[in-house]
Order: sequence, then C-alpha cells, then structure tokens
Amino acid sequence: MIEQLHQLLKKYWGFDKFRDLQQEIIVSAITNNDTLALLPTGGGKSICYQLPAIYMNKLCLVISPLIALMKDQVQNLEKRGIPAAAIYSGMSFNEVDRILDHAVFGKYRLLYVSPERLETDIFKARLEKLPLSMIAVDEAHCISEWGYDFRPSYLKIAKLKPWFPNIPFLALTATATKEVQLDIIEKLEFKNPQHFQKSFERENLIYACVYDEAKLKKIADILNNVKGSGIVYVRTRKHAKEIADFLVMQKISADYYHAGLDPKSRNQKQEDWMKNTFRIMVATNAFGMGIDKANVRVVIHVDLPDSLEAYYQEAGRAGRDLKKSFAIAIVDSNDKTALAQRIEKKFPEKKDIQKVYDILCNYYQIPIGNGEFMEFDFDMNVFCKTYNLDLLKTYNAIKSLQQEGIIQLSENSVLISKFMFIPSHTELYDFQLRNPKFEPIIKTLLRSYSGLYDNYTRISEGELASRLNSSKETIIKYLSYFKKLGIADYIPARNKPQIVFLINRTEKNNFPFDYTNWQKRKKIAEKKIEAIQEYGYESGRCRSKMLLNYFGEKIKNNCGHCDYCLKVKDSGLTAAEFDKIYSSLLALIKNKKIKSTEISAEFPTIQKEKVIYAVRWLIDQGKITEDSNFYLQIKE
Repeated sequence: MIEQLHQLLKKYWGFDKFRDLQQEIIVSAITNNDTLALLPTGGGKSICYQLPAIYMNKLCLVISPLIALMKDQVQNLEKRGIPAAAIYSGMSFNEVDRILDHAVFGKYRLLYVSPERLETDIFKARLEKLPLSMIAVDEAHCISEWGYDFRPSYLKIAKLKPWFPNIPFLALTATATKEVQLDIIEKLEFKNPQHFQKSFERENLIYACVYDEAKLKKIADILNNVKGSGIVYVRTRKHAKEIADFLVMQKISADYYHAGLDPKSRNQKQEDWMKNTFRIMVATNAFGMGIDKANVRVVIHVDLPDSLEAYYQEAGRAGRDLKKSFAIAIVDSNDKTALAQRIEKKFPEKKDIQKVYDILCNYYQIPIGNGEFMEFDFDMNVFCKTYNLDLLKTYNAIKSLQQEGIIQLSENSVLISKFMFIPSHTELYDFQLRNPKFEPIIKTLLRSYSGLYDNYTRISEGELASRLNSSKETIIKYLSYFKKLGIADYIPARNKPQIVFLINRTEKNNFPFDYTNWQKRKKIAEKKIEAIQEYGYESGRCRSKMLLNYFGEKIKNNCGHCDYCLKVKDSGLTAAEFDKIYSSLLALIKNKKIKSTEISAEFPTIQKEKVIYAVRWLIDQGKITEDSNFYLQIKE
C-alpha cells in the first residue's frame, strides 16, 4: 500500500515524499477510520482526500463551504489528469443533473458540493447510487457552533451516516481550538476517531507586534529592511489601493487586490505577483484562496483581523519554504477601539435582519412558500440605494442570514460560458444539412472543444469569434439561437455577485432566524476580539507561545525570536528569568508597597542589573508605573 501511495504522489503531484502526517492521515482514511486532521495553512490538506480517491478508484464526496476553492481545486485536478467536478450555485438544473449522472456512473474521482446542496431533491435522488469510497469535510470548523464561521447546514452532514455506514469520514481544518475539535467529532458522530494534529508552531516564522502611530512610514521601513516577496493585509478596499500607491511612490514595487476588482484584473494581479513581476501585494482578506507562494518573506497586518484564527492563517502565508520569514502586526491607539466597534457593526439586531430579508424577498418577487435555491444577480449598492438602506448594516444582515443557512451570497461569482450539444452526432449532422449557414460555427465548435456531446464544456465566445473572423456579439447570438432551437444548452458567462435563497420564504411571524444562535455567535466573536486585542497589545509574553496556547498547544519554552523574546535577549536576561521577574513582580506589587530602588532585593538569585532592566522595561511598556516617591503600581 505505502509504495503505491508514494507512486501516485509522484505521478500526479511530482512529490518524492509526503509532508508531516499526510501519509498517516491517508492510511487512516483508506483503512476505513473516521479521521480528524488538523494541518496548518500550507500543510497539504487537499492531498489527504484527493490521493485516497485515486488509490481506491472510487468517488470521494468533498463537502466544502467555498465556491472559489471548489472551482480552483477542480481546475487543478483536471490539469493533473484527475477527473473531478463541482456543484455550486449558478449552475443550471440540466448541468447539475448531468454531473450527478456522471458521478453515479463512476466518471469522477472527486465531487465537490456545498453542505446546502446535500438537502436538495436532485442530490437525494442520486445519493444512494453514488459509488463512494469516502466523504471528506473541508473547513470542518464550520461544523462547530463554537467555530468562527458557523454554518448550520454543516450540522446536517451527519445525516449521510445511515446512507453510508461503512464509508469513512475525513474532517479537515487548519485552525481549531480543542473545544472546536471535540465539537466536530460529536456533530459528525465519529466512531472511534483517529486524530492527527500537526503542531501549530512555525519555527521559521518570526512574530512581532509593533506599536506605531505612523503606520505608512513603518510599513515602508519594514519592507526596506526585509527583502523579498510580501503581503500587506488591510481591512478596506480603499486602504489597499492607497497603501499600494504609497509604496510605489517609495520605490517599492507593489500592487493591490480586493474582491471588488473584475476577475480578469484579479487573476492578472495574482499571476504577476506569483511571477515576481512586483514584490508586494497589498490586499484585503479576499487575497488568500489558493495562494501558495513558497518564498513570501514577510506578511504585514496594518489592521488586525477579527480573530486569532484568521491572523494565524494569513500570517502563515509567509515562509512556506521553511526559510526565515516575518509576520508583523502594526497597531496604534485607535485599533483597540476599532476592534471592539466591529462587534456592534457585525451583529445587527434581529428586527434589522428580518427587515433586510423581507425586502430581499419583495425585491425578487418571491412569494411565501417559494424560493428554495432560486438565485439572482445581486448588486449590493443598487439594492441599498433602491430602499435607502445603510450599506454596512445591510451587508452584515445578509451575512447573518447566510450564517443561519437562509440565503447564500456569492460575492463576485464568476461563471465561465458553457456549452453542450443535445442531439447525437447523426442528428446534429442532419441539422447541418438542413441549415448550411450554421455549418461554420458548428464545425468550429467541434474542432475547438472536445466532449461537447458528453458534458458541459467551458468555451470562449471571443476565441470563437476570432477563429470565424466574426464579432463576439454575433457568436453569442448564434449560440443563444441554438439553445432556443433545442439543439444545444448554452450558459453565458456571468460576472456578478449571486444571491441564492436556500429555503422557501416563510410567513413574517414565522421568520426562521435563530436568535439564540445569533447571541451565541456574538459572544464568541467578542471573545475572539478580546484574544486578538491581547495578542496585539500584550508586550510581556512570547508571541508564539500566545498563539499556541490559544489553540490548546501548551509549550514550556518561549520561541526565542519574536519581538518579546528578542528584547529579553538584548537585556542579557534569559526568558525564564524575565518570566519569573514579570509574574513575581506583579504579585509583589499587588500585595505590598515597594520602591523600584528596593526591588532587586526581592530576587537574590538574579543579578541586580537584570532585575533593574526588567523593571524599567515594564515601566516603558506601560505594564507598571512609578510614582514621585519611586513606589511601583500596576497600571489600571
């Protein structure tokens, strides 16, 4: 078995050996064990279910919450010669139907679906016929009510268990606390689960938090001192462009990226950055999906994200080649307050959420009792302007509805044009003889694209127009006419956000929003904000240790190279000495009055100079204060 797994790894991915824990996770799944796998960002989670699907020569059902990730993975698998497909919002009924038919008959090794799709009639009708080898649950933290992106539909995954009692489940995530891990195992009804967790420690990654009111200057200083490729994360689209422009003015090659850009621009910017056409990408959190550039030397956060999970994932995009790299957060006096204010903005009241839902249903003329899986183009700005709604409040209300599994917003949903001939070869030939004017475009289609009789195939109207010396508009007209005649199914490209109604509209007094869940999520979000605030502003603890402790990984020793550890080293103190002084000093000051001039006597085993340095440093950092009589006090 092991030898064959290595052969497949080499054949399809070009790797000579597995990364840490990959082989163990794969073997566990192949030998029919329910398995929970925690691999940090860049740890190679996808191979853990993709390779077993090839090895077992059966279908692996992959449940994923992210449309962009599904599309990206299917495209990459197809490039490697691995048959795969995905079902997501925006597809026609016929397209979904054909994909499921192909899946039943064993055409694919991997089929990606969102958790919301599991409950559809069309999926249920094929479910028991699917030749499954395993079920993989990606981003499994979404299962947990304690997770940072809770999706109720994930709780329904366990309903697949009775259908496939002998099929192993593999749950994968990059970030999950101990509490969340236990919740995943419980909600998926794992039996005797195998648990694999790679340490969250990144020994090559140097964490630092820098307090500086002049953030722009600090960014430039860091990038001038740290050579190589980098990412600067910001919170807003406007800020991304502004900082990128500033860096260019400072002779630092940079560009910006956010979800509001058109797909062509996003793809081009990402490609240019990957090719080192420019050094620094300034981006919102939209820049991250499928980003796997090994030689990123620095990740700078100008704005702290909403959780340590998000920070760890984004910071973890540095140093994937295991070479020395930096993850630096720049904070100022406004950030702490801004973080706290996000909670109120992110969690609108129930009445505001219901108002937005009712307006959405009226906007798209959805009657009560209808709407399930109906989808529409959605322009947030136009919608808010039409009904005089606050943009941010409306956006967060829609996000709240999405978290409850009521609607789904696919921002910048990009659908490439697809085409398929419906008649047989003979029937299509007869049609050509009867309609000779269509012969050139039909022949060009068949010569340009394979599989047009068997499956929906991605096409380019512009490419066809060039080959036929025609216009794109004319080609679209022809293809649409073929659809009207019933000889083909043509799905034109779309480049607009999509909103999908996941359930039927209910009576106003029966609004299906769980306010208890809303309150739970708000409390969880508040705790996460507190944790990221502590990380950003705490100057008396090892950064790596703080991160690891958050994820339930207890270590004795400090990392030795974060901003805190380096300051301690500069003083000549060992980390153990400084930790002892710091903890003991706080307890000492709390219980009795003591002067800074007398403090060294309290630590007879540590050199006087070291104690004095530690006390001065704690005063400088604002952890303690000293009055006019030299008495030390804990700063409130």
